[in-house]
Amino acid sequence: MVSLQNPYRADGVFEWVSSSDSRRPHELARPSDAIYRIAHFTDVHVPSEVEILERLKDLANNHQSVGDWLHNFSAAGNALAHAYHRVREEYSNLLKKTLVGFHLLGVDHVIITGDLAHCGLEAEFMEMRAILEVTGWWGTEKLTVVPGNHDRFNLYERLVREPMEKFFPVVNSREPRIKKLPGGIALLEIESNCDREDDRHFTEQWLPNSYGRIYPETLEFIEKQQADLGEMRLLTCMHHHVSEDWYHFSPEMLFGSLMGPVDNADQFLEAVGLLDPTGAVLHGHKHDLMPVDYAIGPHQISCPGGFAEQLMVNLIDVNPHSELTFTHARLRT
Repeated sequence: MVSLQNPYRADGVFEWVSSSDSRRPHELARPSDAIYRIAHFTDVHVPSEVEILERLKDLANNHQSVGDWLHNFSAAGNALAHAYHRVREEYSNLLKKTLVGFHLLGVDHVIITGDLAHCGLEAEFMEMRAILEVTGWWGTEKLTVVPGNHDRFNLYERLVREPMEKFFPVVNSREPRIKKLPGGIALLEIESNCDREDDRHFTEQWLPNSYGRIYPETLEFIEKQQADLGEMRLLTCMHHHVSEDWYHFSPEMLFGSLMGPVDNADQFLEAVGLLDPTGAVLHGHKHDLMPVDYAIGPHQISCPGGFAEQLMVNLIDVNPHSELTFTHARLRT
């Protein structure tokens, strides 16, 4: 377990990048007026061995259909593309350093908005859970996790024996959840993946499952929370993004809506506004770093970028007036 009295300084672990409050000093120490501090990061993509040679042999098979070839090509490409595929131990150490650093920053709660695993395999979930346990962040009172599309990855379904739920207490696509935290904060946990059982996207027979959707059941659930939440500040935790005007063009955008914002994003934001007119949304999926002061109307939206590429985290401070300040920090390597 990590001691909260660790003598090392937080600025030796992270460097300040930007803040939504331009008046703040360029430092990461917990502000004296912060009644609660949250650390958010996303798209961790813990890698593992995934039978790469077998996948490459599949690609050379002349008897497979075009659909099967595309499926195997996507699977092999996904595994080989991970920046830390050949140095998995080094990457695990970077994650441990980050989570130990959160203690030094006075963080009360950690949120990971999906894609904990790279291929959705048991070994990856077990590795991430072990990292959280050894650094002192395991437990629902101090950790919130929602599933990403890689946590439900279709490209390796024949290898998957246990789903994410066996390792993490996560919600599903049609059953969101509210978690109340100290400081007058409520977390709305949503799985934004398409329902893999009843609403599987037709392209999954060839391509990775990346499509996101907010279902009517989720919108109905949100509307029913008004009386219970009262004046609490609402932070929505989900994987898929809700807008597309903040990131640069990439080849994957050629697939159109497959890498576009979550379906029913407008209705979702409207429903969130009924609970908290300025409710914030924390997400991942796109690995680009979102501007720290990005907002849609009154709603602060935050994505610190894919951790495996950016090594970025987002610190959210709540003051006695229930105001939120977002600060981006980068892990020092």
